[in-house]
Amino acid sequence: MADAARLVRSAREDLKAIDDHIREHAYPDTLMKGEVSLDALRAFPGHQYHIITSDLRSLALLVQRFGDAPSRDFLMGILDGERKGLDGLLIMAGKLGMTEEDLKNYEPSAEGFAYTTFMAWQALYASAAEFVIGILVNFAAWGHNCGRMSAALRKRYGFSADETAFLDAFANMPSFEDAALAIIQDGLDHGEPPARLQRSARLFQAYELMFWDAMAEAAKTG
Repeated sequence: MADAARLVRSAREDLKAIDDHIREHAYPDTLMKGEVSLDALRAFPGHQYHIITSDLRSLALLVQRFGDAPSRDFLMGILDGERKGLDGLLIMAGKLGMTEEDLKNYEPSAEGFAYTTFMAWQALYASAAEFVIGILVNFAAWGHNCGRMSAALRKRYGFSADETAFLDAFANMPSFEDAALAIIQDGLDHGEPPARLQRSARLFQAYELMFWDAMAEAAKTG
């Protein structure tokens, strides 16, 4: 899997600046200072509910498309993780006085919703390798910020471990690098252009940053 490992390493090097920007984003710092109102904080579960319920359908479509491919079990694992994440998100939202009906009726911003629209595009058009390299590069930064946010909510907003379980699951996600590299290598072996896989990683990171920027904007206006 040397080719896949080199490609992922190259993608990470090329995206280091945006990755650092995400990991050092001001929104979790603002939370740690207790400067985000509860009303503004509702933007996070409000957006994530729409993101996860959309991603569940996107992931199910990926499983359907690649159900007889080597990536099947990996994709089913990601789908199951998202399903469990929804349960944790509902508990988190409950702490903020939001019911599932409130979440359904929450109006997300275009910037905060953009990530999941790209996921839907991936589900329809991307190869398994394109999708997997994207989330392999992306999930580390997402998990890092989930950890920062979880610590802030417990320290400043009185959240319990159960109420931050959604965030903690992503912050403590086991490595899936080896499984991902095998799928990426399979794609390369079947002639997928490396540039197309790197593009997927770049766009995932760009939409990730857009989400955190949307949360920061909500913190100013909420």
